[in-house]
Amino acid sequence: MKKQSSLSAIFFTALITAVVVGAMVWGAVAAGWLHFGVAKVESRDSLLDTAAGALGKKGGNFVCEVTVSTPQGALNSEPKVYHDVLVAGLEPEAKAGWYQGEYTMSESRKGALRMEGTKAFVSRPAMFERFGQMITQEEFTIDLADGAFVQTLTFKDGTRRHMIKGVCAKFTKAPF
Repeated sequence: MKKQSSLSAIFFTALITAVVVGAMVWGAVAAGWLHFGVAKVESRDSLLDTAAGALGKKGGNFVCEVTVSTPQGALNSEPKVYHDVLVAGLEPEAKAGWYQGEYTMSESRKGALRMEGTKAFVSRPAMFERFGQMITQEEFTIDLADGAFVQTLTFKDGTRRHMIKGVCAKFTKAPF
C-alpha cells in the first residue's frame, strides 16, 4: 500500500506543478513577455520596400550635415570646400521634394520625386549659368537606408558634377 500512496503523491505533485507552470506561461504571454509563433523571414527586397514605405504618404523632413564643393570661377577651377547644414523634404503624396542650400529646390519650387528601392531621387529642369556653363538640371538624392545625401548639377554639354555630399537624418517637429 505504501507504493500506491507515494505514486499518487507523485502524480498529484506533477499535476499541480503542470497547472502552476501553465498558469505562469499564460500570464507571461498575456503580459507580452513571451511570444509564440513562427517569426517571418523577410527577404532583402521586402526590407528595402519597408524602408521606402516608411515615409508614408505625408513624407518627411530631414536635417542634413553636408560638405559643399563649389568651383571658384570656371568649372575646372579649384573648389571652395566648406561644411554646412541644410533641410530637405520628401512629399510622396505630391511626388515632390525640396532642399534648402546651395542651388536650392525650395519649398515653393519643388522638384519631381521618384523612388528606386530606398533611394529618393528629386530633380527639376534648370536654365541658369554658373561657372561659365549652362546648367540644365538639378538633382538630389537621399538614400533612406543610410541617409546619404548627394546633390548633382547637369550641364548643357552632358557633364554632371556632385556639388554637395553628406548625411541626413529624419526629424519630427515638437508638438508645441
